[in-house]
Amino acid sequence: MRVAAQIDSEPKFVAQGAAVAGSCIDIFRAIERVDPGLKFVGDQQWMPLKRIEAMIAGRKLDAACGLVRSDERIAAYKIPDTPLFSVNYHMLVRADDTVIAKNFDDVRKLNEDGVVLVNAGSGAIAALKKAGNLKIDSTANTTAQNIDKLLAGRGRFFYYRIPGLASEIRRGRHEQKVRMLPSVFDTQVFYMVLGRHVGKELEDRIALALGRLNEHGEMKQIAEKWSAY
Repeated sequence: MRVAAQIDSEPKFVAQGAAVAGSCIDIFRAIERVDPGLKFVGDQQWMPLKRIEAMIAGRKLDAACGLVRSDERIAAYKIPDTPLFSVNYHMLVRADDTVIAKNFDDVRKLNEDGVVLVNAGSGAIAALKKAGNLKIDSTANTTAQNIDKLLAGRGRFFYYRIPGLASEIRRGRHEQKVRMLPSVFDTQVFYMVLGRHVGKELEDRIALALGRLNEHGEMKQIAEKWSAY
């Protein structure tokens, strides 16, 4: 199964020196243990999400780990039913911003003063659009770029998930410059996606392996291992 490590997706994929680790790497290895006939290759090669999706559509990659199920992806991919993990989405604001927002309604009421930054290509964009009438800016490709935009006043909020947000803040040394609003704005479940070209037998084997990992509690253990990242 040809895959890639998704850039800017911690803790799904985490750079540890020259190697790539993370929850998705652990999931790949766990599937291989359950079904030794399966092998994921390419998970030490970094790619942006848009390129990964394009290469799956072009049959140059076979799968991607940890994507939100959306209408567009259901149409484009095969998606096994077993969830890999779930994440909570929060809003990040500048430390000196006294805004109080507990839900999307509070953000919506700010109108032009409530621009929400979100990473380009993120599955979170669909959730923001579904919430309705939000001012969304999805032009920046990475979390680091969006935090820089937030600090420059080019957006009021940055919408991102936990786990993953804390490590991004630490990496940029922004601990004193930003604050995370405590409210959970949304919870999303992430899945494995397979290219439409992947054969039925291989699809069934991956689905069976994921089901066994979930049933035996290994999927939960992997999620807990990376939950504080």
